[in-house]
Amino acid sequence: MDSRYYLGATDYAVLVFTLLISAAIGIIFRFSGGRQKTTTEYLLADRDMSQIPVTLSISVTITSAVMMLGTPAETYRYGLQHVVTPFGIVIGMLLASYVFIPVYFQCRVSTVYEFLDMRYGKYTRLIVSALFVVQTILYMSAVLYGPALALSAVTDLTLTTSILVIGGVCTFYCVLGGLKAVIWTDAFQAVLMFTCMIVFYTVSISDAGGISKIYERAYEGNRLELLK
Repeated sequence: MDSRYYLGATDYAVLVFTLLISAAIGIIFRFSGGRQKTTTEYLLADRDMSQIPVTLSISVTITSAVMMLGTPAETYRYGLQHVVTPFGIVIGMLLASYVFIPVYFQCRVSTVYEFLDMRYGKYTRLIVSALFVVQTILYMSAVLYGPALALSAVTDLTLTTSILVIGGVCTFYCVLGGLKAVIWTDAFQAVLMFTCMIVFYTVSISDAGGISKIYERAYEGNRLELLK
């Protein structure tokens, strides 16, 4: 007997609505403004995006489904070692903001690969670009597999179908709307994601009996050790 929990009608409606909104954002930016006819608009969003949607987009980019699913499992299995990761992210962001990005602006380049070409030559640019493509393919495979696995676990969709649906919608709005569609879709998904996380934590803490009870269980299970 199958004892799995499945999504209800409301859950399906929210899921479909979210995918449709993402696709609609791509269509809107494809047929509005400059219609993505120039490289600057398509790849650089006309260089006129405001800070809030860009910040939300970056937040969602570094908070992938792999992190949402993997970090709790990592902490449950091995303890709090993963807590050091945010410190590295903060240091990396500060270095990027105050050391690397100002250099990009001074050199009037859009990517690190342009800078590498200027500083070290085209062979260095080609090698680093190729390595990044390989890394991105491997990374995106894992990022796409995560939500597809979660979706197939609570629906009658196969894993292959889930991958095609999620990947298809993402490809659709990216190809049509360019970077503007990517940023605004990420902003929409960020609001949705953070809202869901707040609700999830609120309900979970209440059901568990409070933060003190969660701490006691984590301590008894040896999940608060940093050097486990």
